[in-house]
Amino acid sequence: MPSFTSTIEDYSPVIIYSPDWQQGSSQSDTLASSYSTSSFFATSTSGGTASFTFNGTGVELFGSKRGNHGLYQVTIDGTVFPAASGEATDPGIFQTSLFSKTDLEQGLHTVILENQGSSGQFVDLDFITWHGSIGESNEQLSVTTVQDDNDSFVYSPGNAWSDTPDNLGFFSGSSGHVTSTPGAFLTYIYLLQCLGDGVSLYGPVGPAYAPFSIQLNGDSLSFSAQKNFNMTQTLLYHTDGLGSGSHTLKLLFQPSATGQIFAIDYAEVYTTPSIAER
Repeated sequence: MPSFTSTIEDYSPVIIYSPDWQQGSSQSDTLASSYSTSSFFATSTSGGTASFTFNGTGVELFGSKRGNHGLYQVTIDGTVFPAASGEATDPGIFQTSLFSKTDLEQGLHTVILENQGSSGQFVDLDFITWHGSIGESNEQLSVTTVQDDNDSFVYSPGNAWSDTPDNLGFFSGSSGHVTSTPGAFLTYIYLLQCLGDGVSLYGPVGPAYAPFSIQLNGDSLSFSAQKNFNMTQTLLYHTDGLGSGSHTLKLLFQPSATGQIFAIDYAEVYTTPSIAER
């Protein structure tokens, strides 16, 4: 199978943080620009966790090592790895690997980063890379961008969605859809013709954005696009390895407060030549 490596930033909704984690920025840390996209999530609470579930063969966690950081520990699928130190002489080491595991069996895995520092000691997370395989052997992987105005996207009810979100110039292709109507949803319909096809959904996150749920093949997962700072073209959800046949992914807008919004930017579809020709 052709392999791929994907990177997600700390503010992606697919990373699930315990409530004690906070998003850092230049407003709270003079060294924020040393992080990827000048953003990071951090906690000083012992036992605070960040988790990420992926379908693949490997994962690597990146963050910083600084003078006020302590011990942290990583767990994958219940296997606990030895604690490591995140402490380094200031000004620190940034965008550095905190943990790497590259010999996992292809399949669904959950990695958990836990702060084990003493009182007041931090651990932070900058970005994550994960490795997966899609399609058949000896093929080149193709990733196609599908804009939000493609017929694959169906918006319901139609009058609940607008195609003129704020800051449209920051959307891919200068196009996007936004809603503020509770209960509004979109479906993304795609045909998977071989085990291993994949799809990713992208959109903005920020203070005004809302929680949402994903429904696929009878399963429902909850996420949130609400973050402290506005970020665009962010991975909202990814799935692959669903098997052949037509699949319908439903995304439901579930605001937790009045005035919240949700927006979709584009999708990326992963495929290989043999799949596309069938």
